[in-house]
Amino acid sequence: MWKKVVVAAALAVLVVVGAVQVHPLAQAHPPKVEYIDIRWDGGDRMCVVYPDGRVVFFSEELKGIPRPENADKRAFYLTIEMNRLAAQGYEFVGGWSDEIIMKRAVPN
Repeated sequence: MWKKVVVAAALAVLVVVGAVQVHPLAQAHPPKVEYIDIRWDGGDRMCVVYPDGRVVFFSEELKGIPRPENADKRAFYLTIEMNRLAAQGYEFVGGWSDEIIMKRAVPN
């Protein structure tokens, strides 16, 4: 009788452990993350450095956006570009005076 109880308990443990291991969430991989760098190198050399190595200068695109005369040029244009990239799924990670780092999850 005691032997049957131990065997039944062992089987129950194996079933529970097996169910946890085949659960879809247990097998899911963490999302891959990619980072971008928004750089300010003066008004004519603002750019985004992408994970694949592309560097896109965006200062020409922003010249058509009227900037209030008393607004800081660097803060104004970096904020606009940051919001454009946020619309593409990027989120703020960190930054300092002339750079902003953003990231987004990409499918594996």
